[in-house]
Amino acid sequence: MGFLKKVITINIPGREVSDYTPEDFGGIREEKTVCVIRYGAFGDTLQASSILPLLKEQGYRVCVNVTEVGKDILSSNPYVDEILFQTTKMIPENELTEYWKHFDNIFDKVIQLSESIENSLLVMPDRVSRLRNGDKIAVKGDPRFNLDKDTLHEECNVNYMERTHDIAGVPHIFSPKFYPLDSEKKIARDFRRSIREKHVILWSLSGSSVHKVYPWTDNVINKVLKYRPDVCFVTVGDELCKLLEQGWEKEDRIITKSGNWSIRETLSFLDHCSIVIGPETGVLNAASTMKCHKIVMLSHSSKENLSKYWNNTSSLEPDHYDNFCFPCHKMHYGFDTCNRDSETGGAMCAAKINPNDVYNRIVKNLI
Repeated sequence: MGFLKKVITINIPGREVSDYTPEDFGGIREEKTVCVIRYGAFGDTLQASSILPLLKEQGYRVCVNVTEVGKDILSSNPYVDEILFQTTKMIPENELTEYWKHFDNIFDKVIQLSESIENSLLVMPDRVSRLRNGDKIAVKGDPRFNLDKDTLHEECNVNYMERTHDIAGVPHIFSPKFYPLDSEKKIARDFRRSIREKHVILWSLSGSSVHKVYPWTDNVINKVLKYRPDVCFVTVGDELCKLLEQGWEKEDRIITKSGNWSIRETLSFLDHCSIVIGPETGVLNAASTMKCHKIVMLSHSSKENLSKYWNNTSSLEPDHYDNFCFPCHKMHYGFDTCNRDSETGGAMCAAKINPNDVYNRIVKNLI
């Protein structure tokens, strides 16, 4: 399997959206083609990948309109024929609706998945956006952001995969998946062979929001290492996650890969793990259909939202969440809108997931 996609890069700075032509997007497609628009994080892209095989079954040639994240994840997906690529924020937020109108005349079908979950089932607060000239403007958030917890839960407690498939008009046959290259599979196999322990646990240290960090990670890992000499941990995340790995450098059963492994390297290794653990991240989404056990620490999503259809999964919720905001069904860009735990400094929902529960789920699923 290799990178065989046709990639069209949209790069037309300095022109008004109204001046774009079909040729800027690769021209009007002659074959029956669907365009799936999905910007967002790794998990968003992987959830969107579930509809692609079903669109192929409907006889479509599949084009995906994505930014850097989507291009990286979907470049080896066998159900993608073409990538329509643009850099993040190339089109200002206030011009996107007009921009997307051009797609209607180019493709036989357009499936709009951007903000299909965020700003729909995960409501957004007031925020700042930028105009084409660089000026900042205030963007009003979803008025539901200030609804009481129970009312918002009633509106938003809908499964993300179900919503995605419904928008696409395809059956509820869920198969979110990452497809590594043969060369990436070999590297992953060789790396696993270099580890002498029977079990490898991959821990995804953080996601894209402040509530997607588990503050008791060190406690759980130390306890597992103490009582299970047959276990090795591989920790992954972005460059900032290196801060969370400090103090583990001399532990030979913790292999720290944050900031070193790309997302493709991380996802290619999932098939060699006994357990994959972490908050609501793209890594956990990618592992959702795999045979390895998953332990996901829920934060702004409920089990109904996220992991209802995941295979072999422990979905952990915070203790006594009736007393605070979980599941809040909200997007957070900082602790100005997210409740913070005074003891740990982490998000309340993350801090209230009992580390003993995480430990017990780990040892229970080490076969």
